[in-house]
Amino acid sequence: MSSILMLYIIAIAAAVSVVWFFHIRRVMLMRMRGLVSLLERSFRPRDTQYMLLGYLVGFRAEYLLGDGPASRAWILYTTPPYHVFFYLPVISLGKRREKLEITLRLRSPLPGEAHIYDPGDRGVVRAVVADTAGAGRRLYRGTVSIAGRELEALYSGDIALAKAKSLFEELVAAGVDVRRVSIVDRLHALHVSVVPQLDTVEELVKRVMGFAGELQSSR
Repeated sequence: MSSILMLYIIAIAAAVSVVWFFHIRRVMLMRMRGLVSLLERSFRPRDTQYMLLGYLVGFRAEYLLGDGPASRAWILYTTPPYHVFFYLPVISLGKRREKLEITLRLRSPLPGEAHIYDPGDRGVVRAVVADTAGAGRRLYRGTVSIAGRELEALYSGDIALAKAKSLFEELVAAGVDVRRVSIVDRLHALHVSVVPQLDTVEELVKRVMGFAGELQSSR
């Protein structure tokens, strides 16, 4: 291959990557703004704090909530760097996806600890391992089947496991791509991790908050 042809190929690839960057950056920013708008409309927080993660790779948020089963909500949204054209093969090979995590701080104790999660999602598996490392209690290990999916489960008792499973099933039935549901009594926490779809975000929040209310009323 001649040096001139190589220069042409490099120039074309560079031009494509620049056009791709600006187009996808706009798409990603619009998606992020849309997600924030949906979350705030759903939670109706009294106060909000946001922190951007890197450049176009997501954000953290903390919401101070009003009356209801939860006093605070923590949001973590992360996305692969789709705007980097030459990184796309890595994203595809690694099966990297967007991730939206919602953690609620509930006002009353919970019926134990349970984590139901997709064993094929490496990021979720790492997070569960980290979150249960300091549990200070024995957690049983098992599997549950939900909508034809075989999921891993770590739990302190049958009641906690049944509660986590019921929320997982409810979200799947609502069309949400759920990767993890956890309830943790020692932290008064309810946690869900999903691959976000803008058309199901409001339904996701509605069902998670409704489930939080059911947990509190069952105590």
